[in-house]
Amino acid sequence: MTNLSQISHSYREDVCELEFQVRKAKGNTGGDGVVGRFVENVRNCDIFIEDYHVLVYLDVQLYKFRSSRRFDMKDLKNIYFTYDTKDSVLRVSLPCLPHSEEERPEKNSQENKTKNAERPLDLWKLKRITENCLLKIDNNAELLRPEGSFAYGFASKFRGKIKSCDCDLDTITRMPEPDRVSPLQRLIDRDVDEMKNFCRDQYKLNFVELQVPDGLDNPMHFTFNFKDNTLDRDEEYLLHNLTSKPELMEMPDQYDPMEIDCGLISILLAICYDVRFTSNEPNCESAWTRSILSATLTYFEPFTSLKDVVISFMRRSLIYPLYRNYELSRQCVEDCIAALQNNSQWILKQLLITHDCFSLNERAVFNYYYIEDYIRYVANQAICPSSHLQMLAHNLKNVLFDVFKKNLGLGLQELETELLKELITDIHIAANSTSEDESVETESDTSSDSSSSDDSDSDDDSVIEQKMENLKL
Repeated sequence: MTNLSQISHSYREDVCELEFQVRKAKGNTGGDGVVGRFVENVRNCDIFIEDYHVLVYLDVQLYKFRSSRRFDMKDLKNIYFTYDTKDSVLRVSLPCLPHSEEERPEKNSQENKTKNAERPLDLWKLKRITENCLLKIDNNAELLRPEGSFAYGFASKFRGKIKSCDCDLDTITRMPEPDRVSPLQRLIDRDVDEMKNFCRDQYKLNFVELQVPDGLDNPMHFTFNFKDNTLDRDEEYLLHNLTSKPELMEMPDQYDPMEIDCGLISILLAICYDVRFTSNEPNCESAWTRSILSATLTYFEPFTSLKDVVISFMRRSLIYPLYRNYELSRQCVEDCIAALQNNSQWILKQLLITHDCFSLNERAVFNYYYIEDYIRYVANQAICPSSHLQMLAHNLKNVLFDVFKKNLGLGLQELETELLKELITDIHIAANSTSEDESVETESDTSSDSSSSDDSDSDDDSVIEQKMENLKL
């Protein structure tokens, strides 16, 4: 998500008045050292609301506000926004419900503050009200409807209808028309899709140990070779074509550096999973794997938080591919960290391999909007030196220390506890059944078999108990 901005607010009776300070470009920002993106069209917006939260995506900026008063969700028609071009301020008034006894500020004010701080944002509860909003600019009498023409692709430099590349976009991306869908809506759609597609049974199957089909190598045992970075003839030719013209190496006039780096990490994490899965021998499934695990590609979703990128990848790696194991997902993040620390040439080669994987099928559209620009980005030592990648590795490592199962929002802790209880119950039932069957045998045989059974049961119990102890919350 991009350019999170603050909102000024005040309460007047049963109305919440909000002021958005809009970041407007002043003249040419290409050479003055100003970094970031600026609002060019205030009509280009998308508005969402729930009981205590308001989210507004304004052209390129995201505004999030959490209210201490509950909004009146019954009648949200004809919401009027006013925009002051002189002060670059967007204003709106939203109705609130009357104070209840619990919400009166004069009673338990500290308790109310704590209660408000604990109200998390639930994307599923957000109500899109864009179609019910009108915009008035300065003192003009005309009321304008919101528009929908949002940026997408590398550095969000593309606008307008997507280039189809003669493929069925519906089969490779959830955003066949990203220009008409705000990044905020893309995030919401992705969250909904992931929760619908998460399979509890498939996760359980790979929880204790990866279920590796015959003939395939266990990806947990694969060892990366970051010195394997020599380009073959086709890769050298492609790299030359993509970087030979100076104008192709130039960055857009306006861009968010963090968004670019987060996109790179999102793609690189998917690559690391595929390298482990295929033992660094890309196959016919590699194009699907390298695209489906990256929300940047599948949803044209921009990120400006490394933690959001890691959580997104780990969620998707537990939902879509063959192996859905939490420790494997974390191992892929560690692989990404090692790649950033060790060798930018390995990353460049993998991006070239990804380009080749996509060019052989309908995913060539991803090459045009992301991969080719990221190849130029990594190859450009002036804007992406090794020191920059090492800095990203350091930041990503710190993020990994702060990501736990509870952050993924898939209920993994409860699911694992439920599974382990089932396994323990099954072991005890099997042990009791074995004991009853052995009681009809001779005393010596019973003694021998019982000892063997006890040892086996003890071993099984120790594995389960160890899993219980090692659950990472």
